[in-house]
Amino acid sequence: MSLARFYSRINDAIGPLLRSPTDLAEYLSQKVVSLEAPDDLENYPLHLSGFVLAANLCARLYPRLQILGPKRVTDECASLALQINPSCEIETKPGTSNAILAWCTRPSSNSAVFVSPANWNILIDFPDAERIQSTNILTSLAAAAFGVGEVFRAVFAEFLPSGGVRPLPGNLNLLTLNDSRVHLPDLPSDIDIGHVHLAGAGAVGQAFVYALARVSATGRLVVLDPERISLSNLQRYILALDSDVEDSKCSLVSRALKDSRIETICQEVAWGYDLETTENVETVCTAVDTESVRIAIQAGLPRRIYNAWTQPADIGWSRHEYFSKEPCLACLYWPTRGRPNQHELIAQSVRQHELRVLAYLTHSLPVDVPLRPEQIPRLVHLPVPADSSSWVDCSILEDIARSLDLDLDGLSAWKGKQLSDLYREGICGGAIIRGRVDGIPQDVAVPLAHQSALAGIMLAAQLLISSSPQLIAFRPASIEARIDLLTGLHQVAPRPRQKTPNCICSDSDFVTRYFEKWPRK
Repeated sequence: MSLARFYSRINDAIGPLLRSPTDLAEYLSQKVVSLEAPDDLENYPLHLSGFVLAANLCARLYPRLQILGPKRVTDECASLALQINPSCEIETKPGTSNAILAWCTRPSSNSAVFVSPANWNILIDFPDAERIQSTNILTSLAAAAFGVGEVFRAVFAEFLPSGGVRPLPGNLNLLTLNDSRVHLPDLPSDIDIGHVHLAGAGAVGQAFVYALARVSATGRLVVLDPERISLSNLQRYILALDSDVEDSKCSLVSRALKDSRIETICQEVAWGYDLETTENVETVCTAVDTESVRIAIQAGLPRRIYNAWTQPADIGWSRHEYFSKEPCLACLYWPTRGRPNQHELIAQSVRQHELRVLAYLTHSLPVDVPLRPEQIPRLVHLPVPADSSSWVDCSILEDIARSLDLDLDGLSAWKGKQLSDLYREGICGGAIIRGRVDGIPQDVAVPLAHQSALAGIMLAAQLLISSSPQLIAFRPASIEARIDLLTGLHQVAPRPRQKTPNCICSDSDFVTRYFEKWPRK
């Protein structure tokens, strides 16, 4: 068995997608995914970068890989895969495989996925995808994410509503976001991104940095993220290796951009930590996890914002350059109806009474300590239940174990911790919940590596395209786009978006302050 040390996180991502009871570990251990490169791939650095990213992404999911191509290419990919998952089984000679990703080469099987970046186009299963064509680095990296997504659909076809049936030709133009293959300007080699802040260096943020590090751009990037790499992060953090566990996320960003022409400043703080880090910010790329932080970023009134996200149904990206005229970032997340309070969300997730949860939060009690009678809140609108006496006899940790059918001994690591920590790390972070979706908020869903990678690549693409006078005119009119990587490439990515009523971009005080900061030119 060669499952990764972070297999539990893989199970978190795939488990909810399976439509029937399956031993996922056993299923994965029997699958071999093959990556096939053309003999001359070394002569095409842009294509080589895409192929290496495909190996990077596959190593974060599949325990058995077959990598075929020129020796230097297979050696590089095998070395990278083992740095991600040291127990990965890798073969560099032809053999039996269950799914094949053929990069710009005629595949060894009619059921293979064959992918090719061509200019700005991502070609999947087209006849001319069997040869190397001129392209750019953004298209190459995005093609890798799409190709790995198609392999996933093939490997798990029996479980998915839209499982991959090969061949399934598809094309997406990364610049226009349609299926057009008209001639377009090349990606310039001297794009100046200006002074940019990146909020969040998690999975999406790392993919953004991964792409930016491979583009010949200039500018200044300030990265804000206070967290360190955990073992579970290896499931989809494409800058992270097995040896990086416990290192700061910022250190990985610094390493990735070390040889680029972008001046990089990394600050191990959260967005909004102090005014010095967020005041008078001109451009922000948001790769954060919560809606509230995104709204807070927009409330700080940067000149322009580029945003990307993952969610259970799809991944998406948006741009916000004309505050008050077009929908702002907050419009995407502005509440249009009442939302549960934090204690209500936690109570729903751990299946405990709201009053009990509120008591632990209010008094900052460790989860392994029972309540005292006087600590139980008395609220007019929320009567104390008849069985509340049991809250004094045993801790909430014991009852969480029972309600979620978990081994109490397995929760010993949470003794002495706050309930808010258990919810954030154990429920939202996946350290406790494994493949459960009942009663768990949707934003707890764990994306697959190629989903997060594509979101980050598209975030970088937005910034670069918007910073280039040669390219900006070819963007779609819609400020938002989405792609579902579980249903194939035949989709309409651009989505209409209107301003949300009562959002801050319609508030006269915010609008006045914005134009005081950024006068109209």
